[in-house]
Amino acid sequence: MLKTTQIVPLICLCVLFCTNDLYAQKKKVAKTATPPAKTVTAPPVVVAAPPKVLSQDYQYFIDLTKVKDDQLTVELLVPQAHLKDKEEVLFYLPKIVPGTYSIYDFGRFVKNFQAQDEKGGNLSALKIDDNTWRIIGAKKLYKITYQVEDTYDSPQTNVVFEPAGTNIEEGKNFVLNTHGFFGYFQDLKRLNYTVNISKPEGFYGATSLKTTFSDAKTDQYKINNFMELVDAPMMYSKPDTTVMNVGGAEILVAVYSPTGLVESKFVAQNIKDILEAQKEYLGGKLPIEKYAFIIYLFKGMSASGAYGALEHSYSSLYFLPEMNPANIAQTIRDIAAHEFFHIVTPLSIHSEEIHDFDFIQPKMSKHLWLYEGVVEYFAGHVQMKQGVISIDDYLASMRGKIMNAESYKKIPFTELSAKCLDTYKDQYGNVYEKGALIALCLDLKLRQLSKGQKGLQELVFALSKEYGKEKAFKDEELFDKIAALTYPELREFFKDYVEGNKPLPLSELLGQVGITYIPRRTSNEMSLGSVSLGVNPSGRIEVADISEMDEMGEEFAYQTGDVILELNKQKVTPDNLTEIVANYKKTAKVGDDVRIVVERNGKKVKLKAKARMKTEDEFHVLQLGTAPSPQQLALRKAWINY
Repeated sequence: MLKTTQIVPLICLCVLFCTNDLYAQKKKVAKTATPPAKTVTAPPVVVAAPPKVLSQDYQYFIDLTKVKDDQLTVELLVPQAHLKDKEEVLFYLPKIVPGTYSIYDFGRFVKNFQAQDEKGGNLSALKIDDNTWRIIGAKKLYKITYQVEDTYDSPQTNVVFEPAGTNIEEGKNFVLNTHGFFGYFQDLKRLNYTVNISKPEGFYGATSLKTTFSDAKTDQYKINNFMELVDAPMMYSKPDTTVMNVGGAEILVAVYSPTGLVESKFVAQNIKDILEAQKEYLGGKLPIEKYAFIIYLFKGMSASGAYGALEHSYSSLYFLPEMNPANIAQTIRDIAAHEFFHIVTPLSIHSEEIHDFDFIQPKMSKHLWLYEGVVEYFAGHVQMKQGVISIDDYLASMRGKIMNAESYKKIPFTELSAKCLDTYKDQYGNVYEKGALIALCLDLKLRQLSKGQKGLQELVFALSKEYGKEKAFKDEELFDKIAALTYPELREFFKDYVEGNKPLPLSELLGQVGITYIPRRTSNEMSLGSVSLGVNPSGRIEVADISEMDEMGEEFAYQTGDVILELNKQKVTPDNLTEIVANYKKTAKVGDDVRIVVERNGKKVKLKAKARMKTEDEFHVLQLGTAPSPQQLALRKAWINY
């Protein structure tokens, strides 16, 4: 969060009525009966043609073997039975889809839109905005065709975040986020869909959908409605797949790696422990039968300048840089932990705005703290509680969210949620920062009120039981419902910290589990130049920012883009960087020679400086208390099993 075909025509079967046997029977009767006194001509026998059966559902066809000008042709045989009384009808492609919280106007990637009757005659089809076509003479409408250009390399100003986009690479890869190819008629998005995909030889379609027919050339899927179709992305390519069974669910991992550097087996091995932890976290069994991790890896830079994933009820689609498997493993683990939890919310807990999503004029729910904040919190909490990460890593993650949340405006969270498409579009990222901190505080508050017996996990289970996939809650009633299911005090919590704008009570709530929160402190430590480091697409540590470089950094003469190879003759990698730097800060003395080897413009360059101390302010420090009480330890144990 982020190329065109011709369709093989349908063959219509007609019924041929043969009357030869009827005539033979008449002749036989004439030979055996007594000739009449007067010849009477019998009336002709009329055999009525059977009434035409009009199609009740959408029938879509895409041929991936026929790419033209980097586009695909989409053909739709329309649900005639629902259009037979209409003079005109509106046809839509989505303006926005759930999970993106951005307006992308997927109809702008459609070209050459044509509407035809059953004889191939053209009907009037006027494009009235980016996503809408008005078709005149809808009662005669039989077929719609149009070409779709992919979003990954389209020269558009409003770039679609790739996990929500589409990709057409002839003979290599097709990312079919279904909302980029398929549409619906006004008021008819709940009809059934049949989707037929013609595929290149040896290609496999990775998706959470089950095929109703599949052979070497064609896959067919039947879907209950447009919402479920949009909820099921597909990726077609030469197969690299691994299937696991976790908690009674079939887990598919499908990877497209341009150079074959990263394999599905490796990814599956690296996320299995996270999935097992999530299974235990959710009560020992997953509430799904099948789930698909669909992973597209890219080379170079992305058009959006970002990478990530988009969640769905039974799958998630990833757009990540292709790099050394060891370097991408933790990224996939962290993102997978977040996306997989969406099987709980919004799958089982969602408002009416989500349940009956308006793809053209969306009304946003006030509860992004639940859909994204709780999920982001769970993604870290499950790893801590199930022993996948250390307490230091967990506290560092929480500290990072506190610091990141500081960079956003102070807005009531319900207001941010409701206006995230327009007024507060640039503040949306805070749902992963403050949203997760709201969930943290809510979890601790529940533990406090229940004396450790219940937390946010149990609340989510209760809400799932109260609602479920087919029952939505009313946006205005959720906080009252939670208070009724748990404790009256929580209504005040939501009023102050979610509907209101009071600072979250981090110090109070963390203190009750023996964790000290220090908003600001001054510390002295050995410097390494005060530059910002990052991991480049090739998986190596490089100097990302020198804007706050100190005197030692100036002596080193760092340059942006320098790849760090060695520190005091120790080889530096993303895996050991933290350990090497920590050891340096612990053992170095002022005045020591410090030597760093970097790669600059393809050549090795040796940098040298004298060790110096630096004084800096630390903000939002989290650390374990030195003498926690038995009550604090018991509550912490119930909270994070530590």
